Amino acid sequence: MTTEQENELREKAKEQLDTFLADCKIDDFRGKRILEIGFKNGIFLDECSKIGMSGAGLEVLKPFCDEVKERFPHLDIFFYDGGTFPVPDSSVDFVVSFQVLEHVKSIKHTLGECVRVLKPGGFMYHVIPNYFSFYEGHYAVLWCPFFNKSVGRAYLKLLGRYDWQIDEVNIVKPHTIRRDLNRYEDKIKILSLGREEFIKRFNRHQIDKVNQKFLRGILKIILGVAVLKNIVLYLVTRANLYYPITVIARRL
Repeated sequence: MTTEQENELREKAKEQLDTFLADCKIDDFRGKRILEIGFKNGIFLDECSKIGMSGAGLEVLKPFCDEVKERFPHLDIFFYDGGTFPVPDSSVDFVVSFQVLEHVKSIKHTLGECVRVLKPGGFMYHVIPNYFSFYEGHYAVLWCPFFNKSVGRAYLKLLGRYDWQIDEVNIVKPHTIRRDLNRYEDKIKILSLGREEFIKRFNRHQIDKVNQKFLRGILKIILGVAVLKNIVLYLVTRANLYYPITVIARRL
């Protein structure tokens, strides 16, 4: 990894951390235990440790585990086999993931494990692609909200963009993630699925991250016309077409 790449990843991790704390309205974070699902390079957890949190992470790819253990020995790193989290009940204050739940074997199981390991008052925070939107970020293509996996596969083949990812990805939509979260309604309070966060972050900085040129251009036009922006944001959020899904829930 070059210094430039390291700096870019650091900036991204800092932005994710600031956004997580702001979205959950967390001020008292020093000494808190945070668990990241799918930590990959470990930089997000390292940034958490720099501001006084105790970082732990789960990863299904052993090479990432070995690399991060060696590079960041102050972090608690666990190889994860997709089953029970190797973490005790009610032992962490925050559980987070970024673009990971669409890749797990079972979202229901993963959410259940998040609930199990959270302390009362702790926060669950997951950022997930919304497949009930007009954008697919893995392939950087326009998408149809009504595509299921079979139709999506055919669509990607038509575009010449098909690969193995679509066969393994979970087609997550706001109503499906809410249904899965509602299984634990006696243990968590759902604070948001991302509507308010989408409106708050509908700005040029976020639009520039959209890797689909046509959609990015349309969004910039909408952003530049205040009346149009207000109408579009209202319709998009009411219809659950926003991107991404941001799950924010608190353990009871």
